[in-house]
Amino acid sequence: MAVEEKKILLDRKKFLKGAGASLAGLALMGGVGSLLAGCDQGGAAAPTGSESAPSWPVAYEKLDPDKAEQLAYDSYQAGHG
Repeated sequence: MAVEEKKILLDRKKFLKGAGASLAGLALMGGVGSLLAGCDQGGAAAPTGSESAPSWPVAYEKLDPDKAEQLAYDSYQAGHG
């Protein structure tokens, strides 16, 4: 019984595709740990500074579209993204 050897041809395109997929997978796995770091059994995150924790559930409040637009514009101009 003869043993057949299979030759795998690896060209540049296949190599780069595999390397890119591997790097993307490693990056995603590294990011999952940082996402899960905030998930603890203690509940909500502790407030910082003078902030207080919001009551739950948060009450519904109707927004004025013009006021929200101006607040968003002002925030963007102040460099808050």
